[in-house]
Amino acid sequence: MIRRFSLAALALLALASPAAAAGLRDSPEYKRLPPTANAGFFLGYPSGTYSWHGCTATATRSVVNRLPQAPPLHRGSKQGAVSFTVQLGTAPYIAWRAKRGWTICGVQAAAVLRNADVDSDLLAEIGYTSGRQAGSTARGDGRETISVPIPRKAIDRAEYERYEGKTFSIVSIQDVTVYVKRG
Repeated sequence: MIRRFSLAALALLALASPAAAAGLRDSPEYKRLPPTANAGFFLGYPSGTYSWHGCTATATRSVVNRLPQAPPLHRGSKQGAVSFTVQLGTAPYIAWRAKRGWTICGVQAAAVLRNADVDSDLLAEIGYTSGRQAGSTARGDGRETISVPIPRKAIDRAEYERYEGKTFSIVSIQDVTVYVKRG
């Protein structure tokens, strides 16, 4: 089966974000959580949020061969706080390490998602996992271990019901946004 991206889904996902729909107190965007929390949390349109796990300072990095459909990746507000390593063809695809004096609050990733019951892949923003000082995408053999459940009504558009209520695997990571704080 040939997979294709639903470009219209990218535009509509900008309108839906479960984190935005939740109260600020309950949202992983503002709640103080460890960097291991919310792996696979579906955020919608593939762009970083203002805050993640209560932190707003960011460093960003993308893969070299980014999809043309992906929105532009904006430079992080504290780009020098994190060093990145990008490897193509071997795992990890993107690795990050907080520089001295910085701690990682959490990570978000633009990821290509796939479910065998849906006829097209989806490009979306998700929560990713990390350690407090370093992290990477994929495990040693290159396979992603994080799955992404998309709740019912998460997109809330009739023509996108096929994506809702299903769990997706990660095909590839397009970019990561590492949220950091001093300390």
